[in-house]
Amino acid sequence: MCPARSVTAVDKKHQVIVDAQVFGSGQEQHTLKPILDTIQSRYKRLGISDDILGEQTIVTADTGFASESNMAYLHEPNINAYIPDNQFRSRDPKFNEQKAKYGKRHQDKKVRKKMTIPASEFQFDPVNKTCICPAGEQISFRGIRENTEGIQTAYFEGKLLQCRNCEKKHKCMHNPKSADHRKGAGRQVSFRLATDREPTYTDWMTNSSGMNLNNVSWPRRGESHG
Repeated sequence: MCPARSVTAVDKKHQVIVDAQVFGSGQEQHTLKPILDTIQSRYKRLGISDDILGEQTIVTADTGFASESNMAYLHEPNINAYIPDNQFRSRDPKFNEQKAKYGKRHQDKKVRKKMTIPASEFQFDPVNKTCICPAGEQISFRGIRENTEGIQTAYFEGKLLQCRNCEKKHKCMHNPKSADHRKGAGRQVSFRLATDREPTYTDWMTNSSGMNLNNVSWPRRGESHG
């Protein structure tokens, strides 16, 4: 069964829902553009505004919508938007003492994440784009693409038979049973390829939202505000 994601856009000033859609994926990142495009065309079709996103509208969305492609989409037409990336709390001095003072949220209910063999234990060759796992097996190269921060990243995945019969799979995989059936997956690992890079659209959003965080009202999870 394919996971679905429902996304709602709300006009905060008038307290009305301006769009709601369901997408056949559990990820939010790819939903921002179709939601805003739909709102833009609807407002124009109804004669409310020829360019609602280009007027005084402020668009806010939570961290789940942050990606380099979304930042580029917002930057090109100069849409006034604020979307925090997943590192914004670590950069904000107001959160420096939060954990020490209040502790972690839901700490008593949180299930501790299983520790697995880290990516640093894999032998990655950035020139030949190969990767050797801790068991000495060369795992499959799955290509290079940008991660959510716009950094070129190489992705690898162990073959099912490699991981299924591996003595280290219980220490290497979060879910070792996923290698036991043909629709499962082997261990996945990724490596950033470059640290020296040109500024990205994510950098643009980081600088924009970082200067105005105190003045922005963030939506609840799964919402975007207009």
